[in-house]
Amino acid sequence: MTMLVSTAHRVADALAVIFLALAVIAGSRYYQTHNGWDIEAADSQLMVFMLLVLGFVLAGSYAVIRPSARNQLGQRKTSVVWSLALILSLFFTWHVIDVAHRWENLIGTSVTSPQELDAFIAAHPDSFAGYDYRIPTGVYLQSFEFLDANNVEMAGFIWQTYGPEVPESVIRGFSLPEAVEEAYNAKEVWRVPQPDGGEEIGWYFYGKFRQIFNYRLYPFDRQAIWLRIWPAEPTVNLLFVPDFEAYRDLTPSTLPGIDTQFVYGGWDPLSSEFSFDLIDYNVDFGLDYGFNGVPDPDLYFNLAVERDFLGPILEHVVLEAAIAILLFLLLVLMASESEVQERTGLTIFDLIVAAGGLLFAVILDHSAIRNSVASQELSYLEWFPLLLAVFIVLVVLSAVLRVQGWRIPGIGYTGDLMPVYAYWPALIGTLLVITLVMFFVQGKPFLVPQLFSLGGS
Repeated sequence: MTMLVSTAHRVADALAVIFLALAVIAGSRYYQTHNGWDIEAADSQLMVFMLLVLGFVLAGSYAVIRPSARNQLGQRKTSVVWSLALILSLFFTWHVIDVAHRWENLIGTSVTSPQELDAFIAAHPDSFAGYDYRIPTGVYLQSFEFLDANNVEMAGFIWQTYGPEVPESVIRGFSLPEAVEEAYNAKEVWRVPQPDGGEEIGWYFYGKFRQIFNYRLYPFDRQAIWLRIWPAEPTVNLLFVPDFEAYRDLTPSTLPGIDTQFVYGGWDPLSSEFSFDLIDYNVDFGLDYGFNGVPDPDLYFNLAVERDFLGPILEHVVLEAAIAILLFLLLVLMASESEVQERTGLTIFDLIVAAGGLLFAVILDHSAIRNSVASQELSYLEWFPLLLAVFIVLVVLSAVLRVQGWRIPGIGYTGDLMPVYAYWPALIGTLLVITLVMFFVQGKPFLVPQLFSLGGS
């Protein structure tokens, strides 16, 4: 056993040196590539650097403190250092997720100037070839509210300028195809003649819109709310384009087209912008258009928002942290010497009942999270109660092992504090792994390939 412990310490020494060297290489390369510590980019290389630093701290602390069965104080110190290092890594990862723009969504291709519009049209000439008239279209959004997982309520103004070349037979107006009931119910509120003989018409719209939202990253989710604007009749060859002259600044971060007194209700604004998306419709609406395989351009107005995560954190994570602390105290009682049990008046049955109460609280909290997002897919925050449920089962299993007198190598039941020392590093480390997988691993591992590439140019 002494030889095994000595070998583990030597391995920890070597790993600490290796992790430190790789961390220096990765950190310097990231700093040079991004001209600083660009946290907002949320590049996977930054998380690789963090993991290398974390590995250095874990291996280095183990090598320096040298915990062993004969060094109980060393085991306790190692557990504290590992727990602090892992919780700091988790908080750093949360900070990167909060400030990054990596998970913002946008429908189509952003168009913020006439030059960008002309470039997009030039890049897709076949899709824009059949349109004879361009209709400048503006949007001023006054309010929105999420009603449920797939419905949002919006209100605001839309205006359009029809030049004198547009025939009088063309119906003035638009439709909002995502609207559940109010796609054609916008109310005309102004009509202003233009000096060139055209006219500008403004409408007020209000309605419920059914859209696709992704809650997988809740409570750090970003959502894109959009208005898709169609002509009022499908047979006309009108191309709706952004009314660039109506806005003082179309830089997305300045929130053009959004009321300055906008009430976001638990959300923070990120950007707003016009965009075009090319959609290949598989129907001709019975109008004998024919199918030429060329997608049609649709004009969108997008508002990107991020959830104010502090509310869900205070509502759920604080409760789950309290449950984790209580569960740890139960584990301490079960792992202590038998005379402690007689002194406190607790039995194993009492501890199992207490663990059952904590499990019930975890189930209620998980149900509350499901009701908050009302989504079919598993969200990030749901992993917290699920993980706690697993740990509760493991603690109950430890109690059963103690009653039955069973012993698993490395996991004791009476007078063995190894489960106590491993509790917080295992819990926080698992949360960190889940966080990295949910936010930074997109269908393939990101760590190993980049580690191997550290030695390259």
